[in-house]
Amino acid sequence: MDELDRRVIGALLAHPRATHAQISEAVFTSEATVSRRVPRLLRSGAVRVIGVMDNETTRRARSLFVRLRCRPDAANRSADHLARWQESGSVKLVTGSVDCVAEVSYASNEHLLQVMFEQLPGLDGVLAVWSNQVIRRFSTPHNWNPSLLPADVVDRLRSQRIDRWDEQAPVDAPPRLSPLDEMIIASLAVDGRLGWQPLADRCGATPATVRRRTEAMMAAGLLRMRTVVEPSVVGLPVNAFISLNVNPTQLGQAGALLAAHPAVLMIAATTGDRNLCGEVALESDRALYDFLSATIGQLPGLQHADVAIALRSVKRAGKVLPPISIDGALGRDPADADL
Repeated sequence: MDELDRRVIGALLAHPRATHAQISEAVFTSEATVSRRVPRLLRSGAVRVIGVMDNETTRRARSLFVRLRCRPDAANRSADHLARWQESGSVKLVTGSVDCVAEVSYASNEHLLQVMFEQLPGLDGVLAVWSNQVIRRFSTPHNWNPSLLPADVVDRLRSQRIDRWDEQAPVDAPPRLSPLDEMIIASLAVDGRLGWQPLADRCGATPATVRRRTEAMMAAGLLRMRTVVEPSVVGLPVNAFISLNVNPTQLGQAGALLAAHPAVLMIAATTGDRNLCGEVALESDRALYDFLSATIGQLPGLQHADVAIALRSVKRAGKVLPPISIDGALGRDPADADL
């Protein structure tokens, strides 16, 4: 992967459905080059663009982080089993005080009861389980900006989006989705860059109708677009899950400070033994040290910090991850050399 690939990914992170013309302007190359690079990145599996129904806005589900301690011989197996659950959105094998971290969704208290007291303890080799329910998100991967492009370019791309990329308060009453809305969301969950005609063909409607409904859901915050990429792909191999205790009176301030940091993929206020949890990605152990000492260590009201280094992402954004060979998958196109 070269510098232009990273800039293209930066553009897709800022605007997942950006046109080739918008991307070419942002990364200072020709539209023809972008028209080759973007499909190649998507075909490789290193990058995905998906549509995500916002569960908070639709009131379809709630989320919690679970941390598992496992027998040494069972951590891999437990993580793989957990990744196959429909409820799990992300699963990581980590090193530190726990062995596996996952984000799990649930539809009701009865559902949560089953997950916590039957399904998780029933995983082979699980010795202990901790859970932290998400009660407010300060940032999510929808607005992750790992500084692959200048800030003004990112701002310009974001201004061209219809969907919500930042975290706002949900609407007062959950809206009703029609069967067509559901089909649109399901189709974009597989391929978030589908054009209007292919999307209309899949949904059995006209392109004008599909576009109108899609853009309405985006504007309302029901449908959010996301570019999914493993941090290591863009030169950030040190991936970690952080769980903090912060004085409740300063929790909002601490969450907002972390949300503004480019190393933070997501950060959320939670219940349980930790009240601020999230994911970070950095370029080196030294950068992690600097982040912990200069950013985490200086948070207002910080009482305790725990860092679990990710050894393997088993599942991200709802998809079980196969091994990705960047060198093999993203071989350079000689036609790109002079463009």
